[in-house]
Amino acid sequence: MYKRQRSTVRAAPREERFDVKEVLYLGFEGRPPATSYDAFLENVEMQVDIYRMSHNRPLVYATGFGALILLALRARGNVRDLPAVIQGPIPWSWAKDRADGAHAEGEAARLSFADPAFQESFIVDHIHSPFDAAERKAFFGGFTTCTAFPQVYGWLNKGWAAALEGLLAARPAAIDDIRVWECGEDTLADAEDHDAAVRALGAQWSTERAERWGHFPYLDSPGPWIGALQAMGV
Repeated sequence: MYKRQRSTVRAAPREERFDVKEVLYLGFEGRPPATSYDAFLENVEMQVDIYRMSHNRPLVYATGFGALILLALRARGNVRDLPAVIQGPIPWSWAKDRADGAHAEGEAARLSFADPAFQESFIVDHIHSPFDAAERKAFFGGFTTCTAFPQVYGWLNKGWAAALEGLLAARPAAIDDIRVWECGEDTLADAEDHDAAVRALGAQWSTERAERWGHFPYLDSPGPWIGALQAMGV
């Protein structure tokens, strides 16, 4: 979740006594990169363990890349005791179709977010709330300063997906207590990717659909998004 999203999400909860704790991924938003995939996951685990201490009923909320990380943590035996929501499709095929050594592809993806034409197209297609110049700069700056792009593209590949499938197949309870929230106006994620994940993992997750939500409900409509989470008893 990048700077503009954080400020928007955190402003609304104050009056509703709702707290959002963001996992600050290594290598994202200019932070130092992780030395390895294991080090990356261990850092996420540490942050979650710290955050859970301040919550009576903590819940993990994951989207896109975050959903893949959630599954990886569950496979390692971590955060299994925390209920989770996966918002939108899991980009399973995105990872499974990627061969080893895709670091250059990741760097090209990062650089694309610096292109003004790409930014304009992205906003028109995927953002349902107004962006002023400062917000636009902060939002896309989060992507362009993400030095972890090459690492992510290198780590999450077909070998990674196959290994994760095997781990989770041997521990089916690891993916219990997960809900999926589909967003009816999400034009960024691919529902076929999600179906591929469900088939590969043999998952039987409860699924709900918010017809008017896009890919960034916490950015477009933070009030209703917070209300939906509060309804879960968070």
